[in-house]
Amino acid sequence: MNPAARLRQLIVFLVMTAVFMVVSRIFFDLLAGRPMFWTSEEGVELLLWHSLVGGPFILFALLVAAQRAGSGNTPQ
Repeated sequence: MNPAARLRQLIVFLVMTAVFMVVSRIFFDLLAGRPMFWTSEEGVELLLWHSLVGGPFILFALLVAAQRAGSGNTPQ
């Protein structure tokens, strides 16, 4: 696979990771009955911090899943 296609795939996974982080935070705030994270500066900073800590794990899981799907390996 050429580098441009790999870069395009990485960008898609970065966007998917960001969407996953934001949507999960919205659902968490709804379930907890708290105000949405964007209503305070502290909430936005907390989301950014959690994204820096947890985002790479989500990104890694997406990359591993894509690699397994692309190579035809199935978990057993």
